[in-house]
Amino acid sequence: MTRGATKSFCVLLALVFAVSAVGHATSGKNEPDTVESGTVESGTAYWNILVYMQADNNLNDLTQEDLDEFMAVGSSNEVNVLVLMDKLDAPAYMYYVVPGDIVLEEDYAYNGEEINTGDPAVFEDFLVYAETNYPAEHTLIFFWDHGSPTAGVGVDETTPEGVRDWLTHHEVIDVLKDHTVEVLAMDECSIGQIEVAVEYARSLDTEYLVASESYIGYRGFPYDWILERLVDEPDMTPFELSVVCVEEFERLFMTTPYKTEILTTQSVIALDHIEQLAAEFGHLLDALTTALPEFDAIIGAARSDATMPWGATSMGTIDLPTFVQGIAEAAPDNSEVEQSAMDVLEVYESAVPAMSATKNSEHYGYQGLGILFPQSASFLTISCASMFEIYKTFDFPDDGWLQFLGAYWGVDLI
Repeated sequence: MTRGATKSFCVLLALVFAVSAVGHATSGKNEPDTVESGTVESGTAYWNILVYMQADNNLNDLTQEDLDEFMAVGSSNEVNVLVLMDKLDAPAYMYYVVPGDIVLEEDYAYNGEEINTGDPAVFEDFLVYAETNYPAEHTLIFFWDHGSPTAGVGVDETTPEGVRDWLTHHEVIDVLKDHTVEVLAMDECSIGQIEVAVEYARSLDTEYLVASESYIGYRGFPYDWILERLVDEPDMTPFELSVVCVEEFERLFMTTPYKTEILTTQSVIALDHIEQLAAEFGHLLDALTTALPEFDAIIGAARSDATMPWGATSMGTIDLPTFVQGIAEAAPDNSEVEQSAMDVLEVYESAVPAMSATKNSEHYGYQGLGILFPQSASFLTISCASMFEIYKTFDFPDDGWLQFLGAYWGVDLI
């Protein structure tokens, strides 16, 4: 989850694709219709909050602070909080969190064993155990670790097999196809890219992805503040809880000492609108490709304006809406390119209905969703060639994005 200095290297090269003064959490730009929670059956909670804490790496020392936050509130009759924690060079345990304490789930299969949290079977066993023993109307999963738009949602560095293993996005998707999870919340860096969102949207019924397009500070989500609000109002809809996550994330980073981390964001990504966003973006790419090379300078300037600081160059990512806005503003009035860009921005309001952004993040153009657009083709073909091979297994790059980049750079990327 890159948390500050410790976690700020989660996206380097082939492995992995902050905040001063107060900003504002924007919600309800095009807020989804309110959905009333159904009648809760006897013994069924409103929410399961599942925490997949992959700390079998250099984030090991950060686990206790977050456990303390969970214990500060704990579970209630309407909210279950379960944590699967695998620490560095230590066995893994599953805990049910109660106010002021954690209770060992003695029946969980892997308690007291060294496990590989990069193994999708371990992730699925966690879900099955929670669903079987703690039925709930809705489920939110927090992924807690380093994050990458290409490599996955977390890495286990001391596995029983003696290998370093990521839990990849495709492994997560394969597991979740058989389960109902309304919200995926990424306490990790750089997951908030359109490539990742399209992959989840096309494969799952999951409603919301809460993720950052940039690095995040070492503190991550303030779990106690989020749980306080949920326990007080357990019949929140998935959208409402997603918004709470980004609001409380920003509130934490408004305070000393965390505001010294300078830049950080979290966004609510509505997966049921991502397909339309990708389609409209594809129309824009078609219009731009037809207009090359006369639009080369406009594209280059828009890309430069959309470059995000604090590691964006090493990641090769830019802010997608800022890029599109730059195209719209520079294109000739009433041209196909201008209209296509405006169509993308209109759909974007529904695709990213809420986000938190600090003052500095807003100043540098963070608007909630990133896209891979490095400075040159050599970033993909030479500098990060192994990452690029993973990238090409995602749907979005093959929907026109790599064809466009190849035409813009004058190379074959397919």
